[in-house]
Amino acid sequence: MKPTDFRDMTFEDLQQSLSGMRRSVYEAWLLHGPGTTAEVALRAQISLLTFRPRTTDLYQAGLVELQPGQKAGHEGRYRAVTMAEWQRRKASEPVKPEQTLMPW
Repeated sequence: MKPTDFRDMTFEDLQQSLSGMRRSVYEAWLLHGPGTTAEVALRAQISLLTFRPRTTDLYQAGLVELQPGQKAGHEGRYRAVTMAEWQRRKASEPVKPEQTLMPW
């Protein structure tokens, strides 16, 4: 999925995308975070090679975020965003207007 696909998700879309290992990794963040991906993967006993790509998906969907003061692209400390918090943020985003084509 592309980042724009995650951005445009509804809550129902998000729930459907959280299946299998992605759901397990999200639950690991909720239970064992905050921390680096290596720390949380170790605490959750999930292979780092499985954990990191799913964390990237969750980050793009807005379900995992960098803690304040951290920079993207480095091994920063991340935390889970709860579903309720995700819904509040999504509801407060401005509505993007639909693109219309003008007739020639």
